[in-house]
Amino acid sequence: MKTINEKGKKMGKKNFAKYELRYEIASERNKIAGYTLIPESNRVAEAQHMSEHEAFQAIQRHALKGESEEVHKLLLEFPEFKREDLKKMLVRSVETHGKTLEL
Repeated sequence: MKTINEKGKKMGKKNFAKYELRYEIASERNKIAGYTLIPESNRVAEAQHMSEHEAFQAIQRHALKGESEEVHKLLLEFPEFKREDLKKMLVRSVETHGKTLEL
């Protein structure tokens, strides 16, 4: 059955895309071999993250004050592979306050 819309065009039956939804119970995800979306709670990693976060905030305070030597000293507390990214973050952070930081 076709109907006519306001503009005089014929309207037919619309085809709707079929969506397949997959529901899972979060507590059972660890039971599916090779498929884990929710990692186990890792308190060691959480503690490390918090200590690095606090250390970064301290570095950021020194960077905003323009204390480059102190920033360099505190950056040495971080693993080498993180230092370049941290430097970029600090430079951008200081720039948002209209200042410059030489690292």
